[in-house]
Amino acid sequence: MTTAAVEKVPAPPRAIALRLVSAGFGYPDAAWRPRFDALLRAARDSRAAPASGLNKLEKALSATPPAELEAQHFRLFGPAPACPLELAFHATHDPYGQAKKIADLAGFYKAFGVESEERADGLPAVLEFLAYLEIKRVHAELNGWSRQRDVVVDASTKLREEIVFKAFGVIARKLHAAGAPEFYLQLSALCRSLLGGAS
Repeated sequence: MTTAAVEKVPAPPRAIALRLVSAGFGYPDAAWRPRFDALLRAARDSRAAPASGLNKLEKALSATPPAELEAQHFRLFGPAPACPLELAFHATHDPYGQAKKIADLAGFYKAFGVESEERADGLPAVLEFLAYLEIKRVHAELNGWSRQRDVVVDASTKLREEIVFKAFGVIARKLHAAGAPEFYLQLSALCRSLLGGAS
């Protein structure tokens, strides 16, 4: 299925929530806030996540001045990060093992015709890919394509369980240890719930 065909599928709530979290971990420059706000509204409208969690996320964002959020993003995820967003870094300390994790993720992308300009194990890219798989799952269900649906569900489950969930757990703990602002702690809590949930 082409990306154009997938774009015609109404975005399922889970995909919206995954895209919201993906955007949340992006660099908070001037263009970032309108996109994040639009995804937050869409998440509310579609009930993609519990309202209480979205309220906490919005409140934490409102309480953090843009310059402070940008400085915290740089401190936490920048060139000398307290908490790198590359999943392979957290999955294993072995450089060869890290390379294998990156190759495994790139293999998932390639199997579904996706090419990423970012590192394959970058958290925002992985979350966007999981959102894409969710859209493909819904598209297959709407068309009665049970085999295609099963392939997508299997890939999403393996990706989350074998590569992403454990590494993200390390990221979440490091964010707490690094004294991350409440916005990133709330974002992390939402992300963890999405990664642990079934498709």
